[in-house]
Amino acid sequence: MGRKGKKHLEEEKPWCFYCDREFDDEKILIQHQRAKHFKCLCCNRKLNTAGGMAIHMLTVHKQTMSKVPNAKEGRDSTEWVIEGMNGIPEDFDYETGQPAAKAAKFDGGYNPGGGSGMMGGMM
Repeated sequence: MGRKGKKHLEEEKPWCFYCDREFDDEKILIQHQRAKHFKCLCCNRKLNTAGGMAIHMLTVHKQTMSKVPNAKEGRDSTEWVIEGMNGIPEDFDYETGQPAAKAAKFDGGYNPGGGSGMMGGMM
């Protein structure tokens, strides 16, 4: 669970998945996420996760929230349950900004040796 291009010679500092900012400890990271990414835009309530904020927005303010505020493109989904360093997708592709499973769909359709192609293993 690291970022692209990071050298792993020393222990990695806690960092925010949504904006890539580094912190000295995880408590400060969680405070940052609550203040910048999980803060209600209507009433300024600070929640623990993006999903919790989406539910709060819907039930209290009757508004839908589709993106995490102040997040980088591709990292703004409310479907991930990320709190501090917990819940960061291990298969996240930092080049495309999508989980690796979604990025693999766009491989051009070539499937060497796979049985799910057009021939379906009929040879």
